Amino acid sequence: MKKRAVILGILLAVVTATPILSPHNPKPIPTPKHATMEQKKANKMLAIKLARYGWGWKGKEWVCTDTLFTKESRYDHLADNKKSSAFGIGQMLNETSKDPEIQLLRTFRYIQKRYSTPCRALRHHHRLGWY
Repeated sequence: MKKRAVILGILLAVVTATPILSPHNPKPIPTPKHATMEQKKANKMLAIKLARYGWGWKGKEWVCTDTLFTKESRYDHLADNKKSSAFGIGQMLNETSKDPEIQLLRTFRYIQKRYSTPCRALRHHHRLGWY
């Protein structure tokens, strides 16, 4: 009976995607605080595609976009600003999503709405330290 309960506990943990706790490891595995290099590279490739095909930002505008994202987070979708509520690739205020695609879409929409182009957003960033 005890063996059956252990097996059911393990299956339940796997199905619900919760870490299995054991006497040797009583704490669950913590979530990462930073993206891996592979994730950052994938985020940059996604940003390139969205900027070019979604907004038509290529050439000079892409260089400005790349500069902004490199300054803000180095394409880390888990980047957390301790001084404000800014989070993610674009360091958007009050960003709650950990999904890089959602972060990029929200950031591009913000840049377009507020500055029209990434180069104007970057000029603002150079003047004031934020965009």
